[in-house]
Amino acid sequence: MPLVRRFEQKKHTLEEFYNELIPKPDDQMEDTGTPMLEVLELINTIFMETVLYGLTSHASLLLFNNDDKDSDYYIVINAFKSNNYCEYRIEYVIPGNNRPWKGATVNGRSRTLDEFEKMIIISMYNSKGWKNNIELENLYQRIK
Repeated sequence: MPLVRRFEQKKHTLEEFYNELIPKPDDQMEDTGTPMLEVLELINTIFMETVLYGLTSHASLLLFNNDDKDSDYYIVINAFKSNNYCEYRIEYVIPGNNRPWKGATVNGRSRTLDEFEKMIIISMYNSKGWKNNIELENLYQRIK
């Protein structure tokens, strides 16, 4: 499984965390757990060799290229579902030489997992967090 939880939150898996966010039948809240579980499955299907490290912040999933203590995240993913409406959101950090200011990001959203798959690949590629990664390069060339 290429997507693993970072060392700071090893007590539970990412799947266990997002399972807890699936509302009970009587709850009146949006479902963030189910679509985020779909995202985890998608990432684990897309990447067979590349290890991604995830850290949760509230319902957000932050993606890192390593498990080092002082590393920064490159991508933030959110998703929610309400009745028949589902939305997947992604944000990636613009690399140093291209950003107009520190912390500048690009964000987007999709209502389908097929489109969101492309957004994940593009975000990983454009963030430069996974430089020289052959698997990512091949995926990026395939969707171009």
